[in-house]
Amino acid sequence: MDLPANAKMAQFIQAVMDHFEWGQYVLFSVVLGILALTEHFWPRRVTGEGCQGRRKVNLLLYGLGGLLMWWVAEPVQTAAVRLGTSLEWTGLAGSALPGVPKIVIGVLLVDAIQYLLHRASHSIPLLWRMHQVHHADAAFDVTTSVRHHPLEVAALAALTLMLCAALGIPLASLLLYAVFQLVHSAFCHANVAIPLRWDRRLRWVMVTPDMHRVHHSERMDEGNSNFGMVFPWWDHLAGTYCVQPVLGHKDMRLGLANDNDARPDGLWRALSQPFDKLP
Repeated sequence: MDLPANAKMAQFIQAVMDHFEWGQYVLFSVVLGILALTEHFWPRRVTGEGCQGRRKVNLLLYGLGGLLMWWVAEPVQTAAVRLGTSLEWTGLAGSALPGVPKIVIGVLLVDAIQYLLHRASHSIPLLWRMHQVHHADAAFDVTTSVRHHPLEVAALAALTLMLCAALGIPLASLLLYAVFQLVHSAFCHANVAIPLRWDRRLRWVMVTPDMHRVHHSERMDEGNSNFGMVFPWWDHLAGTYCVQPVLGHKDMRLGLANDNDARPDGLWRALSQPFDKLP
């Protein structure tokens, strides 16, 4: 006997939840390997010296962020559930919309939340202290996608879950978006040469590596643009879209223009950077 569509969806969601904790690392490892090979054979920019060292730091930050999330994930999820329950409404998840449109709208809302939090990470000093670790990478490749301070990983995960709970985002949308973002974040940071005609077409539906590389420019007018995480439409709507860097992709400078610290760019430097020059 065939199960109803809702029951099948519930089974699918439960299966993803049961395997997502370890499955995300398997998926990321596969995507990382494929993109690393692509970068090696078809690079967009020539990488400088010291890349192996910074890649090691980026991956170590990813591991530390994963350990911190393993520790705080359950209390954060519990707090989000309590918030959603306390609002006494079911939001999008409880609306009368059919299942598929509801999930699609939920995915778009999660991406819009990510866009807003990304902009906030550049404008709110406390968030920028943590987010600057990501932008301190003077190169741009697939490992840059996981160069985040562990505290930023935990803070943004908590804020995202709270906002999604407040809007009543369906769990299926959250899980689907988590998979999208995991793969796409690696892709849009990859140092891969995509033909310009393909890049122009892809930009209609997703953030491309060329589009996101502009966001990593040390020029503040370019660095404060292209905040989109998966979909590019929010930048167009909000007027934060920048087509190309002034100096071109091969000559543009990446990283933080004011990062003149003479200390080596190691793991401890990355972990301590948010606390520099605190009063």
